[in-house]
Amino acid sequence: MKQKSILLFILMILLLFSFTYFKNNSKVSEKTVSPKKSHWLILHRKSEKELLYYGISGDVNNSQLIKTFQVKPGSAENPTPLPTLLVREYWLIIKKEIAEDNPETAPYFLTLDIPTSGEWPYGPTPYLECKDPFSGEAEQCEWGFPGYFGLHGVNGDLTKLSKENLGSLGCVRHSDSDISYLYNLLNPEKEEIRYYIKDN
Repeated sequence: MKQKSILLFILMILLLFSFTYFKNNSKVSEKTVSPKKSHWLILHRKSEKELLYYGISGDVNNSQLIKTFQVKPGSAENPTPLPTLLVREYWLIIKKEIAEDNPETAPYFLTLDIPTSGEWPYGPTPYLECKDPFSGEAEQCEWGFPGYFGLHGVNGDLTKLSKENLGSLGCVRHSDSDISYLYNLLNPEKEEIRYYIKDN
């Protein structure tokens, strides 16, 4: 009888230990890794506003608005491509460079990973956002000449940001002071910088 009591006691201790061990381990496995915070931007094409955030990419409720920029995106004929039309949620800023020698983009250029081509239509294909001027049907957009899509300055010419200006060949123009701010702040080599675009 005494031996049975001792065995029962030992069994209860083992069961209690096992329960505590698995409970603690399950708590560890349930812990989720906190999403990494980074800078990210969203462009509202029609209102020509670009918002810079720091926090959880794409989540305005878990991000801090850092700055708002008045910009000039691509024209209707040469639009800044929407990632959703290429089954993407966002573009990435993948490179930044000094552009002082280019009068169209000086002083800085931040490259987006939008597909480009050295041949017509010089951008993503198929990309059927543009309209045929006669039939009104959707057709492939084109972007004038080869190059990269990105964010850049206006080389001191603020008329390129005016309401009268039709827009760029797909890039997003900023005042020189605004693109300088972004160039100095953002580092695509050290963080993932997402660039969302909305057509509003």
